[in-house]
Amino acid sequence: MDAVATLLDLMAIESHDSVDTIRDHLVDIIPGATVDPSGCVVARRGDPAAGPHVVLNSHMDVVPPHIPPEQDGDIITGRGACDAKGCLTPMLSAFVATKPTTGCIELVISPDEETVNLGLAEYLADGHPADLAVVGEPTGLDLCPSARGHFDIQIEFEGRAAHGGTPESGLNATVCAAAAVQRIGALEPMTDVTVGANSATPTIITAGERANQVPDSATLVVDYRPIPGETEASVQERIADALAASACPVTIDMYPPGARLGPFKTSHDHRYVRVMQQTASAVRDEPVAVHSFPAATEAAFFDPLMPTIVFGPGQIADGETPIAHSKDEYVRASSVQTAAAALEAFLEEMVVDAAMA
Repeated sequence: MDAVATLLDLMAIESHDSVDTIRDHLVDIIPGATVDPSGCVVARRGDPAAGPHVVLNSHMDVVPPHIPPEQDGDIITGRGACDAKGCLTPMLSAFVATKPTTGCIELVISPDEETVNLGLAEYLADGHPADLAVVGEPTGLDLCPSARGHFDIQIEFEGRAAHGGTPESGLNATVCAAAAVQRIGALEPMTDVTVGANSATPTIITAGERANQVPDSATLVVDYRPIPGETEASVQERIADALAASACPVTIDMYPPGARLGPFKTSHDHRYVRVMQQTASAVRDEPVAVHSFPAATEAAFFDPLMPTIVFGPGQIADGETPIAHSKDEYVRASSVQTAAAALEAFLEEMVVDAAMA
């Protein structure tokens, strides 16, 4: 399977509103692939009882709008170039090329990573007996065994409506929400030595129906990036403590419905990380860095079950210039080919070379 040709084919298929077409296409081109009831496309090669069981995971959906693929020399532009069809296709190539003799390769392609994250969460809900997950996201061909998570926190403020001419007779929910923005902004960051500091960023605020009426309700949404050790419950409790002095009654919940991407952390010195670093460095003929990933990923679902590494070509951003999710999304064809070669070399070490069995 040619990773670059496959990438261009996948990018030509729109998969931001529906993944039906691309899912059918993946089943057609991946040997032994089926659609799981969770909506994931799944395929296996080898015997998990015979040695290490490696899961390769990326996603088939993208953010809107559709941008058709174009290639100019080494540069491939268009929606999904790096996030994440450019990361999926090296996995497809390596999966097809590797014939396990001492283990198993399992390919799991998520249907809704960019939206509600329910497909992979459902697929893994009952646990999953595997030794390692490699999650395809744009890391610049570095290895990322850790990352902060992403929780959206919804805060409801209950006020009391009144005439705008006599605001003292009411309880202004907008004022309560504004005060909450200040209190949340003043939260002291908590730091993990591996992934860095957590953060709480107010992003959406809605209140009021008429310009001359004190609003009786307001809603504030906070983008919260948790570090390892933080949970949904602990984050909500932290926000509640910060808003304990609010003049308005406060209700805190998660927003919107769906699965949550928690933080994840595999030791950067884990033996599988070291093996993948060595094989990728040999393929690239230069040292491969190991560091935390800058965004939340579905690696969070694998983390409680097995060691997890995020890896792929392309980048989320280049300094202050956005790449993934932007109109200028791109990936280098040579990086896609290198990623495929690195994954194939790693899988050979894991499930073909008896030394890892």
